[in-house]
Amino acid sequence: MPQTFPRLRFSRFGSPEQVIALEDAVIPALQPNQLLVQMRYAPINPSDLIPIYGQYAHRTLLPQVPGYEGVGVAVDPRGQPTDRRALTVMGNGSWQSFVTIDSAKAIWVPDDIDDATAAQIYINPLTCWVLLTQWLQLNAGDILMINGGGSAIGLLFCQLAALRGIRLVVVVRNPTHRQALLNAGAWRVVEGQLLQQYRLQQLTGHAARAAIDCVGGEDGLHLALSVSVTGDFVALGLLGNRQVDWQYISRQLRLRTSLFHLRKWNAQATAVQWQAAFQQLFNLVRRGQLVLQSPAAIYPLRHYKLALQHAADSKTQGKVFFTPE
Repeated sequence: MPQTFPRLRFSRFGSPEQVIALEDAVIPALQPNQLLVQMRYAPINPSDLIPIYGQYAHRTLLPQVPGYEGVGVAVDPRGQPTDRRALTVMGNGSWQSFVTIDSAKAIWVPDDIDDATAAQIYINPLTCWVLLTQWLQLNAGDILMINGGGSAIGLLFCQLAALRGIRLVVVVRNPTHRQALLNAGAWRVVEGQLLQQYRLQQLTGHAARAAIDCVGGEDGLHLALSVSVTGDFVALGLLGNRQVDWQYISRQLRLRTSLFHLRKWNAQATAVQWQAAFQQLFNLVRRGQLVLQSPAAIYPLRHYKLALQHAADSKTQGKVFFTPE
């Protein structure tokens, strides 16, 4: 095993292409409760970029290695890679060649799950699974709405909602996403401009039981207007970079509002819940009931600027991955 290794790190906030730098780091000395993982793949997620821009500056310690998820092989005490693969979640940043994780929270990857799937099974799939099975009390036949349907998480919501018999209405800006979403299990696909003029009940004869807002601002408000009184409104993302009018949604529309952060669920989940959630996802993948998109492209860490540009392209289908070399 080398004494040093390459990693990406940022020491100030700003545009990722400008503030991230490639540097050499020393292999860390492990504590008794730690595990060293040699990286294979780490995707670029929108959530990886948010702290780099400084939107969570109050809880982001600098300098920091970005990247919330990925997969690699465990390294034995002699410094040799083993044949056991682990997810690099809850570690010290996945955009590097070696990651340190808490051995008690290690998620071991089954042999029949490929690297590309394992690398991206945490942020989006786990979020969808927790929202649909624990956060929202939804029954078969209930109508759930989400916006931001052109994002990667939209296809996952379609698959998992269909499995549970939930009728999913997906709001999109670009109608070219319609057929892929319907094929993945969406009940209806509605263009955002249409939702500005009509509520869901006018379009389908039914109001939504709950809504998950990935955009915020006016888009989130139009979503909320289609939810039945006392229904649930969950803020998941902020693709539009503007907050919704929380007071209006809760007081005037009388919806139950909540803000979902996966990190908060992680903090309160027991070890059994943590392991069980991933095993559920692995089982769904194994049965072909959950299919993740293939990587759009794979870049070595040294080509990080090209990778970030590729990931920012709105035409990119699937995630852009980093690999050490």
